[in-house]
Amino acid sequence: MNDPREPRQLPPAGLCATCTHATVIVSDRGGRFLRCERSQTDPSFPRYPPLPVLACRGYDAKAG
Repeated sequence: MNDPREPRQLPPAGLCATCTHATVIVSDRGGRFLRCERSQTDPSFPRYPPLPVLACRGYDAKAG
């Protein structure tokens, strides 16, 4: 059984895992979500995309 005190893991994120525009958000209850920061300037990007993201026209790889 899962320990409710431990933060829940993100599902495999696909491209979001290595995208400069993805930010991990942790809720008060320990839930973890990936937010697409491109959604703030371009409403065609979902704020919280369904994971895993396998294709994205806004993808920019993190440096390094």
